[in-house]
Amino acid sequence: MSRNIIPGTRPTRIELLKIRRRIMVAEKGHELLQEKLDTMVMEFFRLRDRRDGLRKEAEDAFATAYPPLLRAGMVMGRRGLEDALSLTAPAGEVAMLTGMVMGAAVPSIVIPDPLRSADEPGYPLAVPSSHLDEAYRECEKAVRAALVLAELEGSLVRLADQIAATRRRVNALANILLPSLYDTAAYIEAYLEEMEREDIFRRKRAKGRRSGGLIP
Repeated sequence: MSRNIIPGTRPTRIELLKIRRRIMVAEKGHELLQEKLDTMVMEFFRLRDRRDGLRKEAEDAFATAYPPLLRAGMVMGRRGLEDALSLTAPAGEVAMLTGMVMGAAVPSIVIPDPLRSADEPGYPLAVPSSHLDEAYRECEKAVRAALVLAELEGSLVRLADQIAATRRRVNALANILLPSLYDTAAYIEAYLEEMEREDIFRRKRAKGRRSGGLIP
């Protein structure tokens, strides 16, 4: 099995100490990154489960808002409905900020509460359809649910990117850097042991020559 030795390594005791220190740092870094990765994966699945619930809520909200809007259109006609909706109070500004989840920058949507600043919808109160009032209220709930869902979807995308990047770093440490450091340390240790054996042999040989004896 070929060994992956760091190029340019000098087989000295000082170099061996440096390699051993690098191994300690790399092992600690790998351990911390692995813990971070495990935690992020758990958080991702927790957010995904929450996303599924919010998606169901948003779908239900839009499904609830559509029938009264349809009935209002049937009573008022398409043109009358469009004219009434054009007079509704505008929604408040939705601010887009940035939050942090497990070290990953994620979108943070600040939804105004209430969604519209005006107490009244804005269209004439004499509009001949109570269905429009119901549709107005339900559509606000649906829009709010959609914004909450969008924020969570964005968080999942960013967190998934962070998980992928962290996994690459963990794999690089485990499969490239650490094996290379281990092989390099083993190479230096073997070299130093061989040098030590040769040194012992030379000293015994020199001693034998001085004493006129044989080398054991």
